Parts: sequence; C-alpha cells; structure tokens
Amino acid sequence: MNNFITLILFFSIFFSVAQRPLTGEKIFKNKYPNEQFNLLAEASLLVSNSLEDDIIVTLRDGGGHYITHLYLRAFEKYLIQNLPIGHFIYQYHNLKLFYESPERIPIVVGSKAYLDFYFSAGSKRVIGFEISRDDFFR
Repeated sequence: MNNFITLILFFSIFFSVAQRPLTGEKIFKNKYPNEQFNLLAEASLLVSNSLEDDIIVTLRDGGGHYITHLYLRAFEKYLIQNLPIGHFIYQYHNLKLFYESPERIPIVVGSKAYLDFYFSAGSKRVIGFEISRDDFFR
C-alpha cells in the first residue's frame, strides 16, 4: 500500500512538472532563424515575469530581425547573455495573444539592462499593440 501511494505521488509530480517548459527554454527553435549573439560585448538583459501567466519573449533589433527568444514561467527571472549591441524591440506571447511593445531597450557594451513584465491595476490596456501570429514568428 505504501509503495502504491509513493508511485502515484511520483507520477503525479512528474506529469505536473513535465507539462511546462523550463524558464529560458527555446521552445520555438524550429520556427526562428539562428540566434544572434556577441561574445565580446558582454551585454545582458535580465527579463522578469511578475505575471501569473507564463510568457514567451522574443527580442528583435530595430530593423525587426530576430535576436533570441525564451520561455518565461510565471514569477521567474532569466538572464539573457551575450547580446549584440543596439536598440531592441520585444514581442511577447502570453499563450493567448501576441503583442509588440513600441518601447526600445538600448543595449551597449558591458550593459546589464532590465525588462519586467508586471500587472498594473491602474492600467486600462496592455502595454504595446497586438500583432498577428505571423508577425511574431517572422
């Protein structure tokens, strides 16, 4: 009986954890071109998710070219390292809709930038504008 309970507990924990990707995972590697990185710039971006939902964040340069993407679980942080230099646009997918922020994130040599996704009760709308699935994966 004790082994049976242990076995059920093990499988329930295994399946609850196995259903969600880990923070930082590149779950759409096959849909995007190769990542852009620069080992010499030593630039990084700390992305924080204070929302109750998991999100997928995509970074693009000012021309809209793909830099990198990551899966970010609710209430977790992830440090993206070895970023190229420039001003980046971020897109995000909250597993329901796709958005792009008009805000640009400047990345310079040796910088440690910060991006926080959070819910503001005073905000009447989502930051940024809605985009199509095709625009998110271009």
